[in-house]
Amino acid sequence: MLSVTCDGPSCNFSMMHALNLKIEPPNMKCWFPHPADASVRVNVILDACHMLKLMRNCLASYGVLKDDNSDKINWNYIEQLHKLQEREGLRLGNKLKSTHIMWQKQKMKVNLAAQTLSASVADAIEFCNVHRKLFQFSGSEATVHFLRFIDRLFDVLNSRNPVAKGYKASMKPSNECVWRPFLEEAKQYLLKLTDDKGLPMYTTKRRTAFVGLLCTTDFIVAVYNDLVAAANAPLKYLLTYKVSQDHLELFFGAVRASCGSNNNPTVRQFVAAYKWLLMRHNVQGGLGNCSVQDGTSLLSVTADSIGVSDAQQDTLGLSVARMYDLQSRPPVSTDHDYADVPNTAMLSQYKKAIITYMAGYVVKMVKRKISCNDC
Repeated sequence: MLSVTCDGPSCNFSMMHALNLKIEPPNMKCWFPHPADASVRVNVILDACHMLKLMRNCLASYGVLKDDNSDKINWNYIEQLHKLQEREGLRLGNKLKSTHIMWQKQKMKVNLAAQTLSASVADAIEFCNVHRKLFQFSGSEATVHFLRFIDRLFDVLNSRNPVAKGYKASMKPSNECVWRPFLEEAKQYLLKLTDDKGLPMYTTKRRTAFVGLLCTTDFIVAVYNDLVAAANAPLKYLLTYKVSQDHLELFFGAVRASCGSNNNPTVRQFVAAYKWLLMRHNVQGGLGNCSVQDGTSLLSVTADSIGVSDAQQDTLGLSVARMYDLQSRPPVSTDHDYADVPNTAMLSQYKKAIITYMAGYVVKMVKRKISCNDC
């Protein structure tokens, strides 16, 4: 099976129409016969990473979408969660920051879109609505369901680890009973999403993300049927990340980095950079919209190494203490060494829940390391 991976600009859709592809849901035909051999299909797939960014852009731009029950999927809940976390100084187990809300300045970064439309954000919104009963999150059930659905769908369409579990696992016969029904459900869910006026999203100006995910879902199932499930199949499992554009983009970033500050290299400079990269053992990309998979840090920065004065360090410490309710107080006669511990009686219910969760996690990890009965 052959395939062509692309993103979603209008010129690519014009190319698909010229190749007689049918990309109008619900009945789609996302392949064309090979020019040299009509018996061979060439499938067209829209990159899941780009589709995830477009889905984030669509929700943020429209503000409100509706599911098949006419329940509202509202971007405002994500903004309210960010405001709450900024005000309290602690996050509910997610990575939501100002850069995720002001995404227009860094709209090419996939990690920002993935961290916004994520299960961790859905869990935080659900906690604020169900457990804390905060009025600004009332009626957020449809939004929570949408975020979890998109997060799981992206995990299935972007699997890269053969030993991963859950929806990030590779597609193989042992877990087919999990991912195949989910992909069928995902297609129906995407088809039934509408804008605030009731128009199906795959017919609006922001249809690219929805059409792309539907096309990619059909393609992944077809690839699995041919390369894994068929008799004498060449593969034991399928990693969907292999059909992503990231590989080409990382190589392009490495070529761009090889040219230094020159953003308009000559043909000779490009050929030299290309040969140099081919001779290397591994390709290291430059600054692009692809993230490094390993978070190991080799260098660290301290206040002393960057020349911060004592007064600046004190100011920084006070601002951190003020944000997390850690302002020092004079010790009383019954205090020992914990005069700077925050007064738990003054903590909000929001912070109590987070601190309790963190403390439980610490105890859980310590129990794995300590085998002493007394401890």
